[in-house]
Amino acid sequence: MKRIFIFPTIEEAKAFILTEPRDPVFVGGVGMAEIAAATLRAVKAKKPQLVVLAGIAGACDRTLRRGEVVEVVCERIAGIPERYAREYETSGPDLGLPLAAGVTVNRSGDGAAATGGPKSAAEDAGYAAGDAGFAEPHPGFTARGGAEHAAEGTQLQTPGNARNQPGNMAAPIGFETPDDTERTALATQPGIPDNAGNLPQKPEGSPEDMPQEYLPEVENMEGAAFFAVCDALGVACCQIRAVSNYVGEPFGQWAVEEAVGNLTEKLNQIFESNE
Repeated sequence: MKRIFIFPTIEEAKAFILTEPRDPVFVGGVGMAEIAAATLRAVKAKKPQLVVLAGIAGACDRTLRRGEVVEVVCERIAGIPERYAREYETSGPDLGLPLAAGVTVNRSGDGAAATGGPKSAAEDAGYAAGDAGFAEPHPGFTARGGAEHAAEGTQLQTPGNARNQPGNMAAPIGFETPDDTERTALATQPGIPDNAGNLPQKPEGSPEDMPQEYLPEVENMEGAAFFAVCDALGVACCQIRAVSNYVGEPFGQWAVEEAVGNLTEKLNQIFESNE
């Protein structure tokens, strides 16, 4: 299977790049706008069958362990008025990871509001998206440039069954959303058998005032936009996140190194070791 990997930052991607993966790796940038544009560019350039978004995340659910790796299978955007709110979902294969619901935020720590948790430490400190304090990017890799590690991939033997539940997302101007026939063809391509029942069922509602039935386990800054773009383009996608912190904690308490290390290990186990 032809696939690509997208990471928000070089700090999240570097360890995986150093393992010399077979497939292209892109550094897309932090936040919904950056990841949407990067995903569109990458899919247009490489025409993959599967797009993988990988990175760290904050845990809203304290039963999750620091460093734990999960697959985020559904997302809502924090702060969207109820009448416009919607849910975005994965459409890729079952990866055999613990499943998690996510909330996409504009500022680290804002996921606490979705679960009734404490006020974000970032809110008091005035941190915006991308102010987490990462070191300078590795030479030759920049978020804005969408740096690519060009290692072409072949076929992926996907572990487990696929999930394909593309929503009824409106196509952006200039694009056409694939019709049902095209979606069926995508879902039934070799290596991605259709098994939509694996997705956890979440209720409709407002991310701004989420009902008790929808309590996100993790927060991140890109997931909803990533799912939306992949759905509009008709390409299968999945999102893998490693827990670096609990929502609301100051950056000094984040376990970034552990999270990135575990993320890299899982990516290699799932995608590189099974070919």
